[in-house]
Amino acid sequence: MNLKTYHHENQSRVGKTILRKYNDAAQKATIWNEFVDSDLEGITDDDFSVVPRLLPASYMPVITQTAKDITTFTLRLLSLPEKEIRAIVPPGPIRDFLLDELKVVKHRSGRMTGSYRFDMAIVGPPDRHHPPQLLEINEIGFDGLARSSYFQKALLKHLPDLSKKIIALDTAAAEVRNMKRLGKTIARVQYDCYNWDEEYLMRTAQRMKAELHLVSPTHFGCALDRDFPLLKVEPFKFKNGRVTIGEHLQPDTLNMSFAYSLKDYKEGHDLYSQIIRSKTPQYGPFITGLVASKTILILLADPSLRRKLLGSSSKLEKSILPAFTLKDNALFAKENASNLVIKHADGFGGEQVFMDKELLRTIKNVPKRQQHEWVLQKRTKLN
Repeated sequence: MNLKTYHHENQSRVGKTILRKYNDAAQKATIWNEFVDSDLEGITDDDFSVVPRLLPASYMPVITQTAKDITTFTLRLLSLPEKEIRAIVPPGPIRDFLLDELKVVKHRSGRMTGSYRFDMAIVGPPDRHHPPQLLEINEIGFDGLARSSYFQKALLKHLPDLSKKIIALDTAAAEVRNMKRLGKTIARVQYDCYNWDEEYLMRTAQRMKAELHLVSPTHFGCALDRDFPLLKVEPFKFKNGRVTIGEHLQPDTLNMSFAYSLKDYKEGHDLYSQIIRSKTPQYGPFITGLVASKTILILLADPSLRRKLLGSSSKLEKSILPAFTLKDNALFAKENASNLVIKHADGFGGEQVFMDKELLRTIKNVPKRQQHEWVLQKRTKLN
């Protein structure tokens, strides 16, 4: 990629005077030893920078406002009558399954409690004139929440000159505080394993006087694995309208631990249907899958919808990139391939995102009857 026309951020004074002296082999060995001593399984498999990237504190209100506006847009959309949701949210494999099979709107009740992870791009200098631009929304089973907290804690422990000069957000603690709105006993539904991110989230919950249980329902057919001693395989029963796990555990809330493909939803259909109909609330309910689809990018780019849901079409104007469906736009996409990215509506974790030659190949290979499942988004120049 030719990056000459992109914005290149200069190191701050703090970066030049403090970080430079730590960017060496000794610091690398120190951080490595910190990771090893943590006893978090698999932590040394990750790539990691021994000096942090810093953003000016003045940029935090810009990020906060952008995140709040996007969240407000999505929650107001999910609070509309089902007829309106069906008219607004474009058809797609997961959207159709959530609405028609799991009936997530029909059985919604009470407030929606959970968390989003926004994948955002900083374009240009990080100031009030350049809010971050949204690339996608993740709502269930995303990684990085507790990972971020641990990485920052480990770094600052060994950057004493820096620790009193910066703000570091403890996202793991924030997640547990949010979970505790629904109660102190949380059951996190796993498949056959967990990662060190989740292990650190458990430690954080214990520190904050909450119980976080990692449970694989017997419905999944997974066997106990001694490599994952924190994971329990238990039957899920439904007594008096609430979820009971094993013989006695009645959690205050259920939290799903992994991102869902259509195949996952279908395989767990019977169990998930009962969870949705039960009185036990989900932390991160399945209904939010309706706005995790890439088609949300098209909806956010619509000024009339922003006016309806946010009260002003000018809100998010600089944060939302132009986006539209492949249907009826294939020729335009071919002629402007260098300026676009194509994404499958239900892709996650960076999967099924294509540019340049791969974009053209994707357009050629997508049958016309499936073109509505693909979203085109303007490419942007990341800081």
